[in-house]
Amino acid sequence: MNTILLPTKLSLTSIVLFMLSIFTSPGMADDNQQCKWVAVDQNSFAEILAMINSRVEENYNRIKTWQGKIKIVADSINEGEGRKEKYEQILVDKPLPNKIIDHVELTKEFAMDADKGLLYESIYPDAQQNIIDAQTGRSLHLREFVQIGSGKNILTPNYQLDCRDIKNRDGAIVRRNVIKQVRSQDKMTCQKHLRPIFDPRETMRIFGDITGKSSAPLGGSFTKYLAIYNEGEKSFDGYPTIRIEECNVGDIKKYRIALIGLSRDDTGPIVHSYSNLVCSSEAGFNVVSYSTTDTKGRIVDNKAWDYDLINGVYIPIKKFEQDYDYPSGKIKTQSIDTFIDQKVNTPINSEVFTYRNLGLKDGDRFSDRILNKEYTYQKGNLIEIDKKDK
Repeated sequence: MNTILLPTKLSLTSIVLFMLSIFTSPGMADDNQQCKWVAVDQNSFAEILAMINSRVEENYNRIKTWQGKIKIVADSINEGEGRKEKYEQILVDKPLPNKIIDHVELTKEFAMDADKGLLYESIYPDAQQNIIDAQTGRSLHLREFVQIGSGKNILTPNYQLDCRDIKNRDGAIVRRNVIKQVRSQDKMTCQKHLRPIFDPRETMRIFGDITGKSSAPLGGSFTKYLAIYNEGEKSFDGYPTIRIEECNVGDIKKYRIALIGLSRDDTGPIVHSYSNLVCSSEAGFNVVSYSTTDTKGRIVDNKAWDYDLINGVYIPIKKFEQDYDYPSGKIKTQSIDTFIDQKVNTPINSEVFTYRNLGLKDGDRFSDRILNKEYTYQKGNLIEIDKKDK
């Protein structure tokens, strides 16, 4: 039996996000309400999956530059013993509510130049963090001001710049510290103050690359599944390896695809989940909804995208996301990301990717760990600090 290599899903960010108490997505609603799904003949699987993979990858490869903003509205939902560990010390209100919602609103500005390998991001809060009693909707009182992190980061092929805002107790920025250093392609460590820099293309990603050849959203997964399927592994323990259904709504064609997920122990592969995708011609056959379910239909996570055609490229304009506790089925986190002011394949000012775009003020510090030098920012320039004066 061939070894099954599963698609590696993109990891969630260290801060998982939310939005609405009742989470609805236009894409998800359309899939269920408008489509009359019809099973596709197995002989057509290869043609359909190859077409979708090609269209998605071609669209991805057309993105040369991309800049804009993302408005993020997010909640994490905390209950049980976990809420005590997180909130017992920071909340005035006692006893703690049974269910607590941690509400955050952020803006992420970004710019990306694919050919030059350049990334820029700026993250800042749009509102103070709000801790809410889920049952009553009442805002809970914090013992002290909670600062939401902000800062700017730049990645080039040769170095990374991390600019952190230093705030006082009232949340006002008192100075900025910048670290410039080389970033290994393989390792990022907190000790070195290395952080991943946001790449907007990651918002489109469904699977990690399991082939070592593709950075596009599907990561070569369809090709791998077809190879397994064509070698005779059409099912495991009665569960189909691949299922495809199609529907037509006017001029729009959609495909609903289920790919089996396996784990392995001493007895061999064990079926444990399905990756469920809906691809729509209205979005250039990009994935408009994605979920992970177990074999009993219990959901693990849920995502949906709305796309728009901008300068010949299909780009997300909204992304919805839910993460569930398994196996209880309770929602842990939810988010909605709204993309605005987007420009695709238009020139980007070169200074966007330099220290001059970090928002430095006179007196801010700049540490160059490549040259082992320290600078202070004065009147638009970096002035080297003599080590004798440090």
